[in-house]
Amino acid sequence: MNKKYSMDMTQEKSPMKLISEGWANFEIVKVEEQVSKAGNQMFKISFVLADDPTSGIDIYAIAEPGKRWFLKSLLEVCDCPASADGIYDWSPEDIEGKTIQANVTHQIETWIDRDGNEKKTPKAKIVEFRKLEVK
Repeated sequence: MNKKYSMDMTQEKSPMKLISEGWANFEIVKVEEQVSKAGNQMFKISFVLADDPTSGIDIYAIAEPGKRWFLKSLLEVCDCPASADGIYDWSPEDIEGKTIQANVTHQIETWIDRDGNEKKTPKAKIVEFRKLEVK
């Protein structure tokens, strides 16, 4: 008798290509509110390269007081300014679909493969943002 499998694979993605280091134009495609393993409020923000939508990167922006500098810098380049009293009122829709520039660096990530061997591979990481420069 043949066994039949039923698997929801809607969340499966092919591995992303390693994005080159340096400044590049990215489109913000999705913003999801989440909670970190430590219990902190954060946002998972998904970006794709503006000229190659098959290359993308996710960042996790912490949203706890004293740790929101990265989120603040993204909101500023997306033209979501603070009010006079320093309060940022925004929603994911305010930044989804926006194109900005981000600086990418490579960091070595150490992990253990299925055979128990330690592997080291480069991983792209966004370290800062700036407004899109239009030429």
